[in-house]
Amino acid sequence: METIIKSKTRALLSSCVFIFILLAFSACSNDDDIAVKDDGVLRLLKQNIGEDDLMDGAENIPVESSLTLVFSHSLNTEALSSALQVNAEGGNADYSLEFSNSNSTIKITPNTRFDYETSYTINIPEGVYGAEGEALKEPVNINFRTAAYVPPVIKLSSDADKVKESAETITITAELDKDTDEDVTVDLDFAGTATLDTDYSVSSTELVIPAGELSATFELTTTPDQENDDNESVIISVASIENATDNDNTQVQINITEELPPLSLKGVMALTWDGSDTNDGKAVHVVANADIADLSIYSIGVANNGLGTDGPEYTFPAISLSEGDNVLVARNPEALSAYFENCTDEFAVILESNNSISQNGDDAIELYNGDTIIEVYGDSDVDGTGLEWEYSGSWAYKIGREWTYGGVDCSVGSTLNSQSSCPYPICKEALELKGVLAILWDGSGTNGGKAVHFKANKDIEDLSIYGVGITNNGGGTDGVEYVFPQMAVEEGDDILLAREPGTIAAYFGGCIDDFEHVLESDSMNQNGDDGVELFNGEAVVETYGDANVDGTGEFWEYSGSWAYKINGEWTVGGVDCAAGSTTTQNSSCVYPICE
Repeated sequence: METIIKSKTRALLSSCVFIFILLAFSACSNDDDIAVKDDGVLRLLKQNIGEDDLMDGAENIPVESSLTLVFSHSLNTEALSSALQVNAEGGNADYSLEFSNSNSTIKITPNTRFDYETSYTINIPEGVYGAEGEALKEPVNINFRTAAYVPPVIKLSSDADKVKESAETITITAELDKDTDEDVTVDLDFAGTATLDTDYSVSSTELVIPAGELSATFELTTTPDQENDDNESVIISVASIENATDNDNTQVQINITEELPPLSLKGVMALTWDGSDTNDGKAVHVVANADIADLSIYSIGVANNGLGTDGPEYTFPAISLSEGDNVLVARNPEALSAYFENCTDEFAVILESNNSISQNGDDAIELYNGDTIIEVYGDSDVDGTGLEWEYSGSWAYKIGREWTYGGVDCSVGSTLNSQSSCPYPICKEALELKGVLAILWDGSGTNGGKAVHFKANKDIEDLSIYGVGITNNGGGTDGVEYVFPQMAVEEGDDILLAREPGTIAAYFGGCIDDFEHVLESDSMNQNGDDGVELFNGEAVVETYGDANVDGTGEFWEYSGSWAYKINGEWTVGGVDCAAGSTTTQNSSCVYPICE
């Protein structure tokens, strides 16, 4: 037992305490229960645990608690220290005493901590313990029992939730809510779409938090590759744990942002139009994602009819490219350029291929760096006929990281790209309508589900060149009613223009995060039978519905519902299809971006 005395000029302070007690006593009425009598008797006035009263028989006392006893007079610290005992079930406890307030207050603190689920007794027998000879006439006996052991709870966290593919490192921390006397061992589990030791590495799959400490860390480092993959995720959780608990099922999700290789596929074509020969519409479109000093390290292969790879069949010439350059490799550049009209200006380079660019619309296309395949459109081992990725008489085009499709034979019957039902996207407007919404659900109110969804087909430096108008009740165009803010958007960005962003965000739940930009406008007042116009400046570049027709009963009506464009074709959810739902996920017509 250790005794600490906090005392200065004991005699003076003791006198002050005595005078204070006399004054307090004289100020109290005869029926005051707490009056202190200066009758030479030492009394225990108060017993606390922290700021709370410590009652005899108290239970669930924290093992690190300090106990405080307040006496009526200054104490003879040596006499009191010798007499006071804190006894446990198995013997005396290990504790320290600290005296304060003119030595009238004792603080009892365990030197480490009290034992868990253990009964203790504080005992002071009768005796003379006052500094001026005051006697304790009644023994002090205070019984209490400590709380049961509750193991610490672990929580995982990271210093970032996104990391680039280019060999970046982040730190993950495992932290306890309190320390413990034993080492805590944590075995970690790694899930998600990314693969451990392929897409990333970790400094450890097991952590040890030493006894008495609160945390341990490890590092995750991404592994760069030359493949054009989608963004991937890592989900880290606790597989097993010793001497702590994972009550909250803690986990950390880290998104690995894939960086495009210097060259990637952008589009594949097997177009057919009136007057075209068999091979005129066959081409491959690539884009430079970085400056390339020598393009000849790259090549293309066509995996015909699902018979597997044939290796590189066309090698690019030894030319340089700047970041952002579009390159068209065409079987017949002259014929395809005539079909594309002025749109060929979008390509920095147009190259004529040999007869190896022979795809028929059901064949996979492979892009090589040296002898390594870095990207494949389709499946080299599968004939694409009838599959989603078939592009016979059509094209496939990548916006951001998402492939879009013109639809089989969509160019048949056209004479120019601009006149076809499926203009090649690089020739299209940079911004297009993607969805129109007038959803009604339980709690939506009149305007909560009114919005328009846009898709950026290209990088747009200044979105404010575009505007929107609503053609109410078939009354014709009203011109531009909303102008987008001056901001830049990237190719592939989804933009939601909503009457009440907060309301529709709650309805969409987590999939609201699929929109890169959510904007607010009172001009979104469509009722589901109104057309929607997209403007570039003052010119209408796209219309959903018919500006001069009330949509009620028309195939394009979206009252209480939505319309959504998939590969150039509009589909509708069905009138009032969301009625009775509380989220899009539990409706009978989930908004497609949320599926």
